[in-house]
Amino acid sequence: MATRKLTPERVGAFSDGVLAIIITIMVLELKAPHDATLNALVGLWPTFLSYAISYLFVGVFWMNHHHLFHHTERAEPMVIWANLFTLFFVSLIPFFTAYMAETRLSSFTTALYAGIFLLITLAFMLLQKAIALQFGSNAELRAMDRAATRRNWIALGAYAVAIPAAYLHPAVSLVIIGGISALYFIPDVVKWI
Repeated sequence: MATRKLTPERVGAFSDGVLAIIITIMVLELKAPHDATLNALVGLWPTFLSYAISYLFVGVFWMNHHHLFHHTERAEPMVIWANLFTLFFVSLIPFFTAYMAETRLSSFTTALYAGIFLLITLAFMLLQKAIALQFGSNAELRAMDRAATRRNWIALGAYAVAIPAAYLHPAVSLVIIGGISALYFIPDVVKWI
């Protein structure tokens, strides 16, 4: 009886399912106000803002994850474990999103929120390197990996700045976090960096 190996497509499909659940959990945290007034709705702005930033991040993450797995030839154990490690940190986004919204964007919870993105970036860098080992001598894929690595280091530095910036003012940290997503809008950064 032949053993069936896990394919990159299966790993990608599993990841898609995890990300769909993460978005579902986040949206379930959006609670309608009890009062039928504009003030009651406006009072929920921290929840909507944290949800919007988190949703943007998860969407951009999904797009880059999908792009990365498009270049994956084999679902080797190192790739699978690096992917699970990355998804673990991504799965914490709903908790930190809700915590930050519940505390109305306090400095401490905003710093924690920035910290989870720093950990996700570190984990994604590990996943990218695990997949890049399969690139061999393909010059185009190697160039893509180098450009993506530069982009990841920029993001890592920015998230590291966003953590103490939350104590300066939470809005500064959130602008940094939201701005970093712009770096990842286009997954194939070879042409841009």
